Amino acid sequence: MDQVKVTERVQKQLFELQDLQYRDFQAKLLPTIEKETVIGVRMPVLRKFAKGYGKTEEAKEFLKILPHQYYDENNLHAMLINRMKEPAVFEALDRFLPYVDNWATCDLLSPVAFRHYPDGLEKAVERWISSDLTYTIRFGI
Repeated sequence: MDQVKVTERVQKQLFELQDLQYRDFQAKLLPTIEKETVIGVRMPVLRKFAKGYGKTEEAKEFLKILPHQYYDENNLHAMLINRMKEPAVFEALDRFLPYVDNWATCDLLSPVAFRHYPDGLEKAVERWISSDLTYTIRFGI
């Protein structure tokens, strides 16, 4: 699949779900990112979108695309990682965490796979908390 086309499709779908008042509200809470990078998709709407989108083959391709242009794309990425149930979640997080640039996306991450792979989690946490990246450390903690 063409990554540019995947990105364009996802962005188009996210902009169709946009709530401008919510965007303005969110932007005030996110001092580390530019307002122009916030589309403004409400979290329940984004969760519903992620649930359906996560079942597609395109979602697997989307997870390979980094960095993202928009905050909401990063949140979608985090939600797709959260749905992962296999040990590949650790590799997906190692690829994604360097691009996390705000507390909200960081705190959104809570993969279900962690319950099934406690040994892998312990090793990953050690790696994340020894990072020099603020939000990677925050996630590790």
